[in-house]
Amino acid sequence: MTHQVGRVLASLLLSLAVLGSTAQAQNTAHIVKANIPFDFVVGNQSFPAGHYSVALSGAGLLELRDSDGHVVANALTQSVQGLNQAAQPKLRFEDEAGLHVLTQVWQQGDSTGRQILRSKSGNLVVRKQSGHVQTAEAGNPR
Repeated sequence: MTHQVGRVLASLLLSLAVLGSTAQAQNTAHIVKANIPFDFVVGNQSFPAGHYSVALSGAGLLELRDSDGHVVANALTQSVQGLNQAAQPKLRFEDEAGLHVLTQVWQQGDSTGRQILRSKSGNLVVRKQSGHVQTAEAGNPR
């Protein structure tokens, strides 16, 4: 009887260990490090040029981190499909009303990236001021 209880407990502990590692893997963020050579905007916050990292969780949450690893901004994202796989990690910025706005994040080897969600009212104001949109890209420093 005690042998059977021992097997049941061992089985439960093994199951918990597997479930814990699966949950940990789902929470692991994918990180893109970049030296951004210009001032930029994420959401409604402005940031100076410098070294940053962008962490993407499986739940669609983007975390912008400063060079010390501190989270300085959060944003919700949705998936966006590209034509080809990204040759290297990259951040895409759009020039809107003279501001470089972070709009997309791409992982190396993925044809699906993450696009930052923005409020429709904020987009309308920016587009009325801007007449056109340009893009700039920054990838991981080597």
